[in-house]
Amino acid sequence: MEDAARETVMESKRRTTRRLLFVVIALAIGTALFDRPTIRSVAAPKAEDDFDLVKIADGVYAAIAKPGGLASGNAGFIIGDEGVLVFDTFFTPVAVSELIETIESQTKLPIRYAGNSHYHLDHTGGNQVLKARGVPIIAHDNVMIWQTTKNKRFLPAPQEIEKRRADVAKQLGETPADQKDKHAQLERQLRRLEAMMTITLTNPTITFGSGSMRVMLGKREVILTTLPGHTGGDVIAYVPDANVVFTGDLGWSRTLPNLVDATVNHWIPTLDKILAQYPTARFVPGHGNVAEVANIRDFRDYLDDLRNRVRQAIASGLTIDQAKQQLTLSEKYKSFAFQNFATPNVEDMYKELKGTKQLN
Repeated sequence: MEDAARETVMESKRRTTRRLLFVVIALAIGTALFDRPTIRSVAAPKAEDDFDLVKIADGVYAAIAKPGGLASGNAGFIIGDEGVLVFDTFFTPVAVSELIETIESQTKLPIRYAGNSHYHLDHTGGNQVLKARGVPIIAHDNVMIWQTTKNKRFLPAPQEIEKRRADVAKQLGETPADQKDKHAQLERQLRRLEAMMTITLTNPTITFGSGSMRVMLGKREVILTTLPGHTGGDVIAYVPDANVVFTGDLGWSRTLPNLVDATVNHWIPTLDKILAQYPTARFVPGHGNVAEVANIRDFRDYLDDLRNRVRQAIASGLTIDQAKQQLTLSEKYKSFAFQNFATPNVEDMYKELKGTKQLN
C-alpha cells in the first residue's frame, strides 16, 4: 500500500513537471492567440530589434532571431530571377511583416512561395501575413493537422496573458524614468505581449508527406525535403547553386533543443544523413547563428551524448527523477544557449528510451 501511494505521488510530480515544461517552451516560443490589445504599444516595432539579416550567398539570406524580440525562431529567404521563397515565418505577424519589408529592400521581385520547416509557432506564427498576400505556404502534411491543434498545448490561458500584460503595464507606469534598463526591459515585455495577441493560427496551403519537392524561382532551384527527428513533420530547404541548407529545428547551432515532440533515435540518423549529403554546406539553423558543418556535428553529438548518458542511467537502475537530478551537462555543452532545456531533455530522452513518451 505504501509503495502504491509513493508511486502515485511520484507520478503526480512528473505530471506537474511536464506541465511546467510546456510553460517553459511556451515562454521560449512565445505563443498565444487572443483579441487585439487594448494597451497602446510603447514603441514602434523595428526589424533591428527582432532579427539580424545575414547574407550567406548571392540572393540567400538568413534572418537570425534576437533574444527577447518578436521573431523567436530563425527564418530566411531565397531570391531567384523570377521571385522569392521565404522559409519560416517567425513567431509573430509583426516580425514577418518586418521581414517582408527587408525583402522588398533587397529585390523588386514578388514573394512566390513560403515554407514552414515544422509546426511550432515560433516558425509559423506569421503564416497569416503570407496567406493574406496570396502566397502559397508549403509544409509537411502533419503541419496541416498540428498547426491549429498541437500548437494549443503551448498557449497560456487568455486570462493569464491579460494578467501578465496588465502587470507589466503597471510596473512600467510605476518605474522611475531614470531606471532606463528596467524601463527598456518592461517595454520589450509589453511589446511582445501585444504582438502575441495578434496571432491567428494559420495552416499551410500546400503539403507533402515524404520525399522531396522542387520549387523553381526561375532558374534557381530550391529543394524541400522531409526528414524525421524534431517533430515528425519536418522539412529542410536546400539551395544547390549556393550550397546552403535551411534546417529549421532539425539543426540547432550552439543551442540546446526542446525535445517535446522529438524522436532522438530518428533525429541522430537524420543529422548523419545531412552531414553526409551536404559536407561543405553552410546552414541556417532553427535557433542560433548561421552554422558550419562543425556546428551541426556538435549538435548531433549533443543528442548522442544525451542518449548515451540516459541509457547508462536506465541500465544503472535510476528512476526518471534520479536521472534528472544526477545527470549534468557535459562540459562541452555548458556554453550552449537555452540551458533551461537541459533537465527536460533528460526527461524526454528517458521516456523515449523506456517507450513511455507520448507524442500527441
